[in-house]
Amino acid sequence: MMRTFLRHSQDSLIRLGVLCVILLTVALVSQLEAGQERIKLERPVMMDSNGPGSELFVLDASLRLHELRLMQNNLQQYGSVPLPNGFAPADMTYASSAGQESLLIAGTESGLGVVVSYSLDGRPLKTWKFRNICSGIDFAPNTHSAYVATSDSNEIYQLDLRGAEITYVTRIENASKLGPVAFDGARRRIYVADVASGRIYEYSAATKTSKVMVTGFSAPTALAFDPETNRLFIADPGRRGIFTVDTRSTKPVAVELAPNSLKAPYGLALISENRLAVADYGANAVLVFSLKGELLFRFPSPD
Repeated sequence: MMRTFLRHSQDSLIRLGVLCVILLTVALVSQLEAGQERIKLERPVMMDSNGPGSELFVLDASLRLHELRLMQNNLQQYGSVPLPNGFAPADMTYASSAGQESLLIAGTESGLGVVVSYSLDGRPLKTWKFRNICSGIDFAPNTHSAYVATSDSNEIYQLDLRGAEITYVTRIENASKLGPVAFDGARRRIYVADVASGRIYEYSAATKTSKVMVTGFSAPTALAFDPETNRLFIADPGRRGIFTVDTRSTKPVAVELAPNSLKAPYGLALISENRLAVADYGANAVLVFSLKGELLFRFPSPD
């Protein structure tokens, strides 16, 4: 009896061991496949961060939203979700209002302008509809609102994230085709790029006046304002560069950051520790620079 009991116990342990090995193998394969899926970044076109902070959100040309976390010397992806077909995004911004974190994406759907608020895991939360084509957006945390530019009417609107109200702000006279937007909360200035003429306009909410701040770009596709240095960062894939402008200067001049380092920079975002992330469509990668223009690392890693 004892021998039979021991033999059955050994057989059970062997079967249990085999089952554990099978389950472990399946889990490892699943993790490997998930990891392979997470690193697929197909032509990044726009981005923003929670801050500047350690979370980076990148939208690629396949309409997949990648959620990345900034580590000391690299980026790690922890999520990836597809956006709905039929939505054509133009610009995006991170927003935090009334305890709700979200991504606001401006673009077009069925030929009309829309701004869609997404949760950080990709769920649509709210939609604002426009009669005009939405081409640029930035969040204004001090007013719990966002500023939206339209490319066909060259107008700027304000969205109240706590409600459904869309308020007309201004029309940029003489502009050809407005694009991305950046907001300076301290001075209540709105910076907006003209993608057709290569100009950057500055609008003052205090004086309700606008002016051309700087010219000479090809087709600027992204703006980011740094309140610590009062610099505006500009992505221009036509000139294959990232440029900075001192917005406090009486005669602003665009200075190239990291010359000869980029192929087609479509998007950019300020991140923690005085760094700048760039969505380089041509390099099929996200490149991270110091604010002095030194390339620190890239994602995915070339090796």
